[in-house]
This record gives sequence, structure tokens and C-alpha cells, in this order.
Amino acid sequence: MSNSTVTLLKWIFMSIGIVFAAAALVASGEARLPMALISLAFGGIGIGIVAHRWWSEQRAADLKQNGRLVQAEFKRVELNESLEVNGANPFRIAAQWHDTKSHEVFVFRSANLWYDPSDYVHSGQNIPVYVDPRKPSRYHMDLSFLPKVRNT
Repeated sequence: MSNSTVTLLKWIFMSIGIVFAAAALVASGEARLPMALISLAFGGIGIGIVAHRWWSEQRAADLKQNGRLVQAEFKRVELNESLEVNGANPFRIAAQWHDTKSHEVFVFRSANLWYDPSDYVHSGQNIPVYVDPRKPSRYHMDLSFLPKVRNT
């Protein structure tokens, strides 16, 4: 989902949560509890979106600062069929890296991309990936070489 869509959803859920919180404050009797629960549900979703975005950015920043930088070889662009939004699936970049010390191959997949990046990556291209040395399943693929999407 694009940043503008996520931002819109975040504000919609938080606004609905605030409206129901205000309604719960002025309501009387038995109407207070259901309104308060609805407020918590919608507000919680909005706050959850904010928290997830913040956590993802912090994790990427931590890996860029403290992770091991490896150059993974681009393998393919794939459709992430496990996620569908409005009938569309996002794309991901798959790359792999061979650790010659441990003689292991690691396959990395990028974050979801809501456009086809095939025109901007090519066979054999190296893609920077920051890997947690203690837990290689924790990584961040640096896609700053891709063009930014401008929503009109």
C-alpha cells in the first residue's frame, strides 16, 4: 500500500476512535461501555498502524547502523500472492547471498512494492542487504536505488 493510503487509513481509524471516545464520555448508562469498546478498537487499529510503521523504520535504521552489509545477487521479481489489496498483489525482489565462511546460501526478499520493479533491476545485479550477524533471518534490503513512486 502506498504511504498516502496508509496515512489515510491511520487517520480514519484514529478519528473514528476519537469520535466514539467523545461519545462515550457524554453518553449515559449502558451506552457508555459499547462506545468505549468501539473507541478502543478503532483507536487501537490506528495506533497499531503508527506503531508498526515506526517499528519498521527503527528496525531498518538499526540494521543499517549495526548490521553486516552483504551484496546479494538479484534473482527475480516475484508477485507476493500471500497479500492482496483491492484485487492487486504487491511485488517483491528476491536476491541471494552465499556466505563462503559458513558455506550457506541465504535468500532475501524485499518489502512489498506496489509497482513492478522489473525495469530497474537486472540479472547479476548486486543489491545491498543489511543482516543481523546474530540472527540472519533479521535483515533489511536497501532499495534506495529504485525510483520513488509519485501518486497523482
